[in-house]
Formats: sequence, structure tokens, C-alpha cells
Amino acid sequence: MTCTKRSRYSTVLSSTLLVSTMVLTALPAMAKEVSSRPAIAPPVKVSLNFKVPKRGAPRSTAGGASRGSCLQGGKLPGNKVLTSLVPTTRLGLTFAERPSFFVYVPKSPAQTAGFLLLSDDDTEVVYETTFALPSKAGIIRFDLPANAPAMQVGKQYHWFITTLCDATTGLSGSPTVEGWIERSTPNLALTKALQKALPGNRPNLYADAGIWHETLATLADLRQKYPQNSKFLNDWREVLQSVGLTTVTAEPLVDCCTVKPQP
Repeated sequence: MTCTKRSRYSTVLSSTLLVSTMVLTALPAMAKEVSSRPAIAPPVKVSLNFKVPKRGAPRSTAGGASRGSCLQGGKLPGNKVLTSLVPTTRLGLTFAERPSFFVYVPKSPAQTAGFLLLSDDDTEVVYETTFALPSKAGIIRFDLPANAPAMQVGKQYHWFITTLCDATTGLSGSPTVEGWIERSTPNLALTKALQKALPGNRPNLYADAGIWHETLATLADLRQKYPQNSKFLNDWREVLQSVGLTTVTAEPLVDCCTVKPQP
């Protein structure tokens, strides 16, 4: 009886040691597999089209069009002009208190730009500042700084960016683009979806919900963090194409915009 028990014990012990050895041998490979997983799981490829929300368009203005003529080659056929990245309605929605604004700036003698945020009826200056422009053409991102008043939910604002070509003449003759922005709040379903989504999938959620400024801002962040990931570049171009901004889809994102100290 004793021999039988010892035999069974030896068999169990050998099996246990064998399993333990196999697990330990597999651990490095498992660890390597986990560490090699991408930070962002590649979703199924779907064209990223922005869904313009059904809202009343702001009162008639020049919208994203450029005014002024000091930009180099601005009047020549085929040359690109100062362009605000806004939807076809000229109104972009945001969830942020202090959102990001995107503008394409062509090659220009201007070294400084001005940002102006007005109330919806243009009677109140909400915030204004100037910032340094990059030396090369491209799409700039201006983030409303922390010292700017927080945008209120449900209110529309009128914004302008002007490239100051001549400091002595100010705004006169300087190219200006404009757009409208309204702060909204996400519903419960979208809030939960955004909390669960991987970073690479959030632009799709914002675009599907018609939230323009976060669609661009999240894509710009992903492009900066993962510059070698062609998916985010393609998503960026598809979003711009979906709202008719075809002339600037291939333009690079350039570093900008340091706000100049106020006197």
C-alpha cells in the first residue's frame, strides 16, 4: 500500500513539475506577446466622414473665406489662401470650455497673427490676443488658453484669425478668416462610448456625433503621437474631404502658436 501511495505521489509530483516547467518556459513568450500589442487596436477600416449636424447656420458672413491681399501669391491661380477649417455650415460644435481652432496659413511675410472671439451678435469681445506664426506654410492649431473666459454651453461665438502683414497698418489689408462655434454637451450614450473607446476610435465617435472641433483635435493629437501611423493621416484627410476642404487635405500640421504677452 505504501509503495502504491509513493508511486502515485511521484507521478503527481512529476506531472506538477512538468506543468510548472512548461508555464515558466512560456512566460517570456507571453510577456513578449503582451508587450508587443499595439497601444491602439486597429479598428475595421471605415471611411471617416463628418456628419454635419442639422442646426441653423449662423447669419451670413464670409465664412471660411479669406479677405485681404498681402499673402504671397494669394491672387495667382492655383495658389492656396488663408483658410479656416470649418464645416460647410461655418458652424463647428465643441464640448470644450476652451477648444482648439485650425487654420491653413500659406507662405506669408506675416510673423504675427491675431485671434478674436466675439459674442454671437458681435457686440462683445470675449477674448483677443496675438501669437507668433511659423515660418513655413501649413495648418496651425490655436488652443484657447487657460486665461481666456470659458465658453458657455448653448451659446454661439464668432471667431476670427488675421495674419498681420504690416504692423503699422494693423488689420487693414491683412488676410482674415472667420468661423462660428457653439459649445454643447454630450448625451449619456456618447459619454459612455467615449469613456470605453480606445484613443484611435474616438475621432469616429466625435465625427458621427457632429462635434467638429474635437474631431480635428483628437486626430491632430493622434498624428502627433503616432507620426508613422498612416491610418490617422488618412482619417484626417477623409474628414477634411467630407466637408469640402479638399485644397488643404495634404497640408502638414505645423507647430504653433505661442501667445504673445499682453502689454
